[in-house]
Amino acid sequence: MALAHGLLAVFLIVGVPFAARRLRLMKWYLVMLVPTAIVNLGRFPCPLTVWEKDLWRLAGETPYRGGFISHYFVKPFHSGGLGPTGEDALLISVVVWCLGWLAYSAVWHLRQRARAAPQSATPALDTHTGT
Repeated sequence: MALAHGLLAVFLIVGVPFAARRLRLMKWYLVMLVPTAIVNLGRFPCPLTVWEKDLWRLAGETPYRGGFISHYFVKPFHSGGLGPTGEDALLISVVVWCLGWLAYSAVWHLRQRARAAPQSATPALDTHTGT
């Protein structure tokens, strides 16, 4: 469970540059991003974290305190964890990172579509007949 949860978190941060140019991957990226964004921005408990902690309890273990990201990604490098300000800064930086790449993706795809469209709506002059 923790592995799948961790892969989701890594994909949402590391995968956005790859998804930015690949529409097939972008569809999957957005399917995972939207519910994750709703949970994090709405400050709801993550269902995957709740499920993981329930599995720990069923196994007779005491689950960790706090959230998944803090437990597996922050505390190994910063033993005190993040305070509320640090968590907000981390969330804001991830949101800005993802939105930046999503904006880049939208602009890139619009430019690609514009290049593929006909350049002019007026008919070309036929050089053989002069009309």
